Amino acid sequence: MSELCTNRRETKRYQTALRLQQCAVQLTVERGFDGWTIDDLAAAADVSRRTVFNYFDGKAEVVLGPEPEVDDELIQEFVDGGPTGRLFDDLIVLAHEATREKAHTDHHMAAVREAVMNDPRLIQLVHERFEVAAALLGDCMRQREGDDFPVTRSRTILRLLITCFDDALERTGTDATRTFHEHFDACVADIRGALA
Repeated sequence: MSELCTNRRETKRYQTALRLQQCAVQLTVERGFDGWTIDDLAAAADVSRRTVFNYFDGKAEVVLGPEPEVDDELIQEFVDGGPTGRLFDDLIVLAHEATREKAHTDHHMAAVREAVMNDPRLIQLVHERFEVAAALLGDCMRQREGDDFPVTRSRTILRLLITCFDDALERTGTDATRTFHEHFDACVADIRGALA
């Protein structure tokens, strides 16, 4: 019986978080990132201000979602040369893992992209997140490939993945018949074809 209660609680928590994110994205599309407050968000989502902070640390996190997390074991497997032994393919595995939980909300992910692309402040915040992720993944690539692995090469590879991510979000916004991950893999295939 307690498992049933836990599942209901988790489902309700997930639904509340998603509602908060959807309202935050809508407010951002309508007013811009700096055009609304946490109080406005709480009113739009019909929750208390305190509830918002029980779920998110601030405005950026509620709009963009929490920082993506990848299992430490998968990171270690990557550093050790796996799971496929091919650097780019293994980065794609990490990208899939980082977006796995968000894949259930493909339409929401596309809406976030729209909000970001129309707001310079959010573009800056996304860029800051990219810089942090690039530094961490760059370190992982150097651990895997050796200290002499060029920093410029790792940044180029990561920018290529970010381009795939952005293209997949745009495709998801215009073609809901395929999932984000299907669009992401299609973009990767297009890049492979172009570079072959």
